[in-house]
Amino acid sequence: MKKTEVYDLVHLVDENYKGFVRDDEVLTNSWYKTLQHYTFEEIEYRLTSLMALEQFQYQPPTLPYLVKDIPTIEEKEQRKSYPISCNICKRRFQDVKEYEQHFSRCSSIRYLLKQAKKYLNRDLENDKNKFYWMSDEEFNNYYQKMILIVHDHTSNEYEKQCIEHILNPPSKEEAMQFLNKKI
Repeated sequence: MKKTEVYDLVHLVDENYKGFVRDDEVLTNSWYKTLQHYTFEEIEYRLTSLMALEQFQYQPPTLPYLVKDIPTIEEKEQRKSYPISCNICKRRFQDVKEYEQHFSRCSSIRYLLKQAKKYLNRDLENDKNKFYWMSDEEFNNYYQKMILIVHDHTSNEYEKQCIEHILNPPSKEEAMQFLNKKI
């Protein structure tokens, strides 16, 4: 955050809490030592949100309370470099989008293996890698065949309805009714 942005925050506090800011230059310099490590947008949002709370109607939040649980710019950058692990196969990813695509496929493969064993009495564990390397179209066709088999053989009515919703997506209203009925 820039010093001018810190000044804007101090000015916001001064406008809303008359008499709290005695010397805006001193308070700006003091706050800048801490706030320079944060983004203006996050701190401004946090400050305005806190000011709306009843407990801060007469006195502004303290600086430590203002930055509490907000990561610094440096912490955010470090988090970007942390690998993300798939909790199913333990594979690691740097990119969130790549991880999300993988996780969708990985959870679908786990479901396929489980259902093949249950309904076809086939252990496909040795074929698992081929599912990862299939094209999306090829995999989706295989997946759809398996869920049709599950639909035809399951005695669980909820599972049947879920599969029907996968095959023929309902309207938003119908989906909400279905979900609310189960809850």
